[in-house]
Amino acid sequence: MTTRLFARRFRPVVSLLLLGGMLCTATAALGRDIDWKEGKLGRLSQYIGTYHYDAVLDDPKVAAALHALAGSASRILRANLNVVAPIEFVDECLVLQGNAPHEGGSEEAMVLIKPYDGTVRAALLHAGRMTLYDSVDAKYAYVPRVLKAFLKPRRMTTPNDPPPGVVWVRGAPD
Repeated sequence: MTTRLFARRFRPVVSLLLLGGMLCTATAALGRDIDWKEGKLGRLSQYIGTYHYDAVLDDPKVAAALHALAGSASRILRANLNVVAPIEFVDECLVLQGNAPHEGGSEEAMVLIKPYDGTVRAALLHAGRMTLYDSVDAKYAYVPRVLKAFLKPRRMTTPNDPPPGVVWVRGAPD
């Protein structure tokens, strides 16, 4: 009789403990299995630490995504990636950043490519205007930190709003 009473009284507690244990195990397994350098554009991860910008930007999926985002401005993005640093991997993204020759501070660009899901984002400083090309993020708060840092020197006000003067294009302007 006491065993039945004990089981009935503590059944919800035991159920919650079992459910919590299963969730912790599932969450840990998911976190361990994700390799952000693999996925739809994982082949581009081989260029991390190199200067092979053309190999990355000429990839058909990257070129198509950049054109869909920036339209004809994608040519200016490429031109502003002439003087470059090695390709980095930050915030689960390949980071390509540079400027036009002798134009640092006035003609710059950054392209972010997430190998895992194939998303592409970019920012362009051209003719005194900063433009953010990002059709992925619903709010500026979701934009990767490295891209916000690129925009921040341009008089950032709050981390959840685009800086003043940033034009946000969500698709090809053409």
